[in-house]
Amino acid sequence: MKIIQVQTQAEAGGAQRISDMVGDGLRARGHTVRTVFLYRKTAVYDRDPFADFILDAPPKGLAGQVRAVIGLMRYLRKARPDAVLSFQHYGNLFGTLGARLAGVRTIIANQSGAPQARGVRGLLTQVDKWMGMVGLYHVNVVNSAWTAAQFGGFPHAYRRRIRRIDHGVAAPADDHDKAAARAAFGLPSDGWIAVTSGRLAASKNQVALVSALARIPDIHLAIAGAGPERKALLACAERLGVSGRLHLVGEVPPERIFAFLAAGDAYVFSSLTETFGLAAVEAAIAGLPLVASDLDVLREVLTTMDGAPAALFVRPDADGIAGGLAEILATPTLAANLAAAGRQLRAQYSPAAMCAAYETLLLSGRLGTAAMPSITSSDPERLSV
Repeated sequence: MKIIQVQTQAEAGGAQRISDMVGDGLRARGHTVRTVFLYRKTAVYDRDPFADFILDAPPKGLAGQVRAVIGLMRYLRKARPDAVLSFQHYGNLFGTLGARLAGVRTIIANQSGAPQARGVRGLLTQVDKWMGMVGLYHVNVVNSAWTAAQFGGFPHAYRRRIRRIDHGVAAPADDHDKAAARAAFGLPSDGWIAVTSGRLAASKNQVALVSALARIPDIHLAIAGAGPERKALLACAERLGVSGRLHLVGEVPPERIFAFLAAGDAYVFSSLTETFGLAAVEAAIAGLPLVASDLDVLREVLTTMDGAPAALFVRPDADGIAGGLAEILATPTLAANLAAAGRQLRAQYSPAAMCAAYETLLLSGRLGTAAMPSITSSDPERLSV
């Protein structure tokens, strides 16, 4: 099949990581797959041979957004794919509309966020609800039981299109040397370092991590990511007198993320909202003990099949995070148990299984929606292949 994946922005993020894995997996199965981004935000995909960009920079104002949409529609009409996979709110909206105008038979949307009631996200939720109810896209993929449950109050006409495919999470291909990793990212060679990764955004709550530094002397914090909160994090560190122990290493491309994780003694994840928590699962699989926000979805995805937690779950505030890090630092047995549980998650989140599940939907879609695996409950089981 000829498949186009539609993403909103080109940057190193969780949704982009998933489409990378899906694209690689489907190409390995003989399909032709390209990913088109509505706009280029950072340079991380500039050398990707399978990536295309509608705009070279984020759109400015309504005119820029209209240019992105028209450009995407022209791109899809020219490409004439057999199927479109869309990701993120705007990717789902414009990818679906563009695919419909291009006459694409199979359109699969991915829900990367829980439904919202207010603001722009609330409006996008209502548009998405309408698109799902009338069948503008054929399948609606969710990535966890928690996420699926958030749509439990939606009409049956919407819920009958939901399929659950848990994210695949790549495992490190090689063992990385800690000393070499710290040197590569300009981190202190000695001392205890907590690491984290993700976009520097208010929802990721990295300000709580910086504040926690003031409560735990001597440890360092390294953050991989870029975003609008960078200046606020630096200002917070300056105000609290911990600037020397905060290390913002910038955006780390996917192929280097495990080298970055190898530099840490623990991983800390302070996000306020998630639908899966890919970065946290990635760190657990890499063998780092985790301190994570006490969110229902994180308790779900960071627990092994036999019920062992791969994270110490805490309140996502400075006191909770500092307490969790101090407990791991003071209790080597706890750190070792969390790390061992994390490594067990490799089998639960196999990229190969994820890609096989997407291929099942794609091949079924060629025969029409009626042939697709039927899952109609508000909390669908994980799609098995």
